[in-house]
Amino acid sequence: MVVRDAPVVSHVEHPEQARRPRRVEVVDVDDPTPRMRRVRLAGDLADLAVSGPTDHVKLFFPPAPGQEPPEPAFSTRGLVAPPAGAPRPYREYTLRRHDAAAGTVDVDFVRHGRGLAGAWIEDPRGALWLLGPRSSAVVDPRDWYLLGGDETALPALARWIERLPAVPVHVVVEVADVAEEAYLGEVPAHVTVDWRHRVGAAPGTTTLLDDAVAAFTPPMGEGFAWMGAEAGTLRPVRRRLRAILPTAAVDLDGYWRRGVEGTGLG
Repeated sequence: MVVRDAPVVSHVEHPEQARRPRRVEVVDVDDPTPRMRRVRLAGDLADLAVSGPTDHVKLFFPPAPGQEPPEPAFSTRGLVAPPAGAPRPYREYTLRRHDAAAGTVDVDFVRHGRGLAGAWIEDPRGALWLLGPRSSAVVDPRDWYLLGGDETALPALARWIERLPAVPVHVVVEVADVAEEAYLGEVPAHVTVDWRHRVGAAPGTTTLLDDAVAAFTPPMGEGFAWMGAEAGTLRPVRRRLRAILPTAAVDLDGYWRRGVEGTGLG
């Protein structure tokens, strides 16, 4: 019997050796959709710890494409922060796929044309430093799952779909337009995807995710909800989900903040 108040999500901490900094090189670039670019990185990655649906790493970018990226520096307190007033040289990204035998990982980048990573992804080449993942999320078995997010959450959503059991899984996704639907491709029969298009609206300005959750009818049994999107758009979603699920069964991640550079994932 599932206890409603028991923790649903736990995190398995990876050994320090498995999450060490690794220098990686770009070996392939592909565009799954018009606004998503996939970069394959190769290096000493055979023992990279990647098991959960939301596993993510810090990627350290060069000042310009093709230049040498800054190697992560550590002190007794952990990762050394940049000098006061200097921007962070890294951003955090979900790992879409890890091939231990080939020593590669695929990372998907939303092409928004702004900031450190946004500029690099338009001409991705050379080396990066990769740090992590620190831990992996583990979710107790449930009778049904509600997942969602915007473009930045698509890599994690794809990983969720690949890893969940064959029970009802409902996915709501906010994207720019129909062309972005190609990202998930064919999904298993137990998964339904509700695509919501912004139709010209700026990312992080709509109520599309909240509208989709409002229209959702929970199946019978114990459920779990996970979403990743712009932090402000998730506030009403959180309130709505907590009306139908216990707090321990709701896990929402503010992947980014509108108007703030270099926060969150993706």
